[in-house]
Amino acid sequence: MSISLPIEKSKDIKHIGLDIGRHKKSRLSVPDPRVPLLEGTELAGYRIGKVLGAGSFSVVYDGTELETGRHVAVKEYFPKRFAERRSNGLISPITGQKRKSFREGFRLFYSEAKALEKIEHPNVLHMHRLFRANRTAYLVSANEGGRDLKWFLLSLKKPLDQDLVYKVFLPILSALNCLHNTQTLHLDIKPANILLQPSGKSLLLDFGAARAMHTESRTGKSQIVTHGFAPPEQYGKNQVLGAWTDIYALAATMYFSIVGKMPGKSKGSSTSSSIDIIKYGRAYSSATIETINQALSYAASARFDSIDGFAESFLRGSEWFSLQDFEIRELGFDRYASAEACVKENGALVAA
Repeated sequence: MSISLPIEKSKDIKHIGLDIGRHKKSRLSVPDPRVPLLEGTELAGYRIGKVLGAGSFSVVYDGTELETGRHVAVKEYFPKRFAERRSNGLISPITGQKRKSFREGFRLFYSEAKALEKIEHPNVLHMHRLFRANRTAYLVSANEGGRDLKWFLLSLKKPLDQDLVYKVFLPILSALNCLHNTQTLHLDIKPANILLQPSGKSLLLDFGAARAMHTESRTGKSQIVTHGFAPPEQYGKNQVLGAWTDIYALAATMYFSIVGKMPGKSKGSSTSSSIDIIKYGRAYSSATIETINQALSYAASARFDSIDGFAESFLRGSEWFSLQDFEIRELGFDRYASAEACVKENGALVAA
């Protein structure tokens, strides 16, 4: 299946940097109070470049590995509400109760690295290294060109057709299945966390919310929950999270890609969103619509309990008879190639 996506071929994804003077300095968009690292700063064998993007808990820079010259992305733990940068470059938590939130966010940042450390898949961003500096942590990964699915849908101004739904989401299903095989949940699947490259390849991003499978949900200030994409169990306390939790979020992202808006927010709701099969039945297969609707069930027990189960329903009537068939034929990925399928043999965590 060969489908290209009209995405800008630029390394500066979500570029919001600005050069100032001889010593280049990146600036974050107003009203972001954070002061990013100066361009040209060298840390642990990397030279920091422009700011590529920023989230609530981190700032991402273009970087260069000094030894090899290759471009990388350097993600700095720098929470927007809980920390500030001192004049010497060090990150310091804001005083008072914010310190506890800073430490909890730091734990989540390390959880992302641990999740990426476990998985080796062609549709997951490759992690190179995790190191400590400036009293914070930095995660170094491959610097992939492209735009996220949210940007693409807003630019396209129309829904993905059936072929693109397969093209974008089947590799993400495979990546999620691989992640789940490590007994890890993603817990923040949404259009902004799926990167589309000009070649049409899709990558699953941002493992900052990742947690061990079959743990209990405990909503707190540092827990990442995206309204409209998170299922009901992510809002309650003592609710068991499982594969069905990620499956809901993935289905919500598919819903957004077809309908053009988020499904109804699950927080405090008792009814499920669904795609109207009469309205969309001509453009999409009945299997696509029915699978998404089942996966968006308010009750976790009514959803699919595994990615393979979701895929079996989703692929009915397609040219692939299973997710594994798609993986072998389209991705060149054999999930049973070794006893440690999907899992890296060597860790990537580095203390500094």
